[in-house]
Amino acid sequence: LDTLEKWVTEIFSEIPNNGLPKPSFGHLTQPFDTPEFHKLYRVVPIRKVHSLTITWALPPQEQYYRVKPLHYISWLVGHEGKGSVLSFLRKKFWALALYGGNGETGFEQNSTYSIFSISVTLTDEGYKHFYEVAHVVFQYVKMLQKRGPDKRQVFATTLDVLWEEIQKIEANEFHYQEQTDPVDYVESLCENMQLFQKEDFLTGDQLLFEYKPEV
Repeated sequence: LDTLEKWVTEIFSEIPNNGLPKPSFGHLTQPFDTPEFHKLYRVVPIRKVHSLTITWALPPQEQYYRVKPLHYISWLVGHEGKGSVLSFLRKKFWALALYGGNGETGFEQNSTYSIFSISVTLTDEGYKHFYEVAHVVFQYVKMLQKRGPDKRQVFATTLDVLWEEIQKIEANEFHYQEQTDPVDYVESLCENMQLFQKEDFLTGDQLLFEYKPEV
């Protein structure tokens, strides 16, 4: 480590610091508030698959990385147990799989907006009823909105989703994750240095730290 530190100092210390703040594009609000965005698009896939994707453009969520509200919502939407969206759609023989979330990449999350998408893999019968499938998804999101978040939250009488449980699962996955390639790890840390506070460089992209229902 001493040798590596010496090399880094020799190689990079001559790079000038211009003292400029990190650029922000927060003033460019609502980039998707256009007629083109509020539409249904049909795309012919390369392989034989039916997929329905619903996308929302939300205010920037980068600053809430310690809360991870979109991660919390994606757990609720992606739940597969009794009372879930997918469970209902499977009983109708309309869907095979469902996924919701934010990729936390530059396109899906930045200082201008955050994207939240829900994708449903449809059966042939589900494709015929994709309007009804979309309606069910919106109904479920509306229910979540009305109930509001909670540390201990029960939906549809049997769907028991715990914020604390999500926090523990993410912590376990972090502590017992497989060792990654050193180059990839360093690259990831360098990206985290642009996004998180110093004390969260190692954990900011994976752990849930704070429960804030208002967020």
